[in-house]
Amino acid sequence: MTTANFKYIKQSGDEAQGELRLEDYRTAKECGMTTTQYINAKYSDADVKNYGTAWEQGLQSVGIYTKSIPEHGVKVSSMDEVLNGTALERRMAGEGLTSGGGVVAPSQQGTTPATRIFFPEVVLNFLTEVLDDDYSLEQQIWRSMIGSEETIPTEMFTQPLINVTAPEAEDSAPISQNALPKTLISITTSQISKSIVTNSVGLQISEQATRNASIDLIGTIFARQMRGEELRLMWRDISNVVNGNIDAGETALASAAFTTYDPGAAAGTVTQTGWIKYLYDPTRTIAIDSIITDIDTYLAIQNRTGRPVIFDPNTVGSNLGNLGSYGLNSEPNLLNVSIGVPNVMVVPTATIGSNNILGFDSRTALRRVTNASAAYSATEEMVLQRSNFFRVDWGWLTYRLYDEAFRLTNIT
Repeated sequence: MTTANFKYIKQSGDEAQGELRLEDYRTAKECGMTTTQYINAKYSDADVKNYGTAWEQGLQSVGIYTKSIPEHGVKVSSMDEVLNGTALERRMAGEGLTSGGGVVAPSQQGTTPATRIFFPEVVLNFLTEVLDDDYSLEQQIWRSMIGSEETIPTEMFTQPLINVTAPEAEDSAPISQNALPKTLISITTSQISKSIVTNSVGLQISEQATRNASIDLIGTIFARQMRGEELRLMWRDISNVVNGNIDAGETALASAAFTTYDPGAAAGTVTQTGWIKYLYDPTRTIAIDSIITDIDTYLAIQNRTGRPVIFDPNTVGSNLGNLGSYGLNSEPNLLNVSIGVPNVMVVPTATIGSNNILGFDSRTALRRVTNASAAYSATEEMVLQRSNFFRVDWGWLTYRLYDEAFRLTNIT
């Protein structure tokens, strides 16, 4: 049986029955949600204020406790209780308690313990908590620079090709009634389907360990490996954007020397003139709002030659690039050049290469496709085979959506 029935208290005070199906893991991923979010949305009539969300009530209904409740004699559930379905049998005085003090009687389950069906999401929630606390900053920055994200139910997809060269080459034309317009932008599919590689991290638990290890400890241990794994994959994705990605059928980005923007720039240095021309796009096709570089190149940008500084009369003689005395200065008022301040993400030198500056328009530069079936297959195997081996699978492909949205330059 691949359905776990549970009881929860509705806002009306009535007791209701909910269910967590094994297939809900796949459905939630396809909807871009966690399973917890999916169940809470499905049973949104749960009395959250007094008894907790539908997911929280469901956990306690089947006997899973992720935190101890000393005043009720409830301990954190052990792995043995969760995997073998004996959680309810071993509960003490606090058996069946909800977070608000009510009692929710468990429903009868089939051959597959209800706790085993809940278990994958319990571990994933622990992982999310630990991973977000450890290095959420880099993950959030990178995800914010991806313009388009999509979740699909398979490992194969066909990449859309966007042709926007027409607007740059010709103008639109007058049109008569009921006539078709000139085609300026076309979106087609490529003739090559792309495969999303599945990544996996596994955890094998011995019989003795299941009796002595609590589920929160397992989540913490598992997250230790996941921290480094996800961070390395993020660096890999960024490197593939620059150096090319075989899986996406992409070659390396073309790089222009920094002297393209300022012929007078010395090797290894950034000048104010070159920096402004690098960010400026006279065609208005892109607006560079994101920069990825290593720490040394970032410092070269910060210490660029000719960078304007605020005039300080207390340091006369050491102000390079100041605007001069206020009464005698007649600075031109520039009207049609607007250059924003780009967000910068510093990465290890090996990720992008030394002296490289990757600038791009985050609105149209990158796309990420996630395979929902990868995560589901690992969950399905653990639940149905009733093994003590747990793994987390995930698969995504980050690729360049619009190459013209990138500018790669090397200051040497």
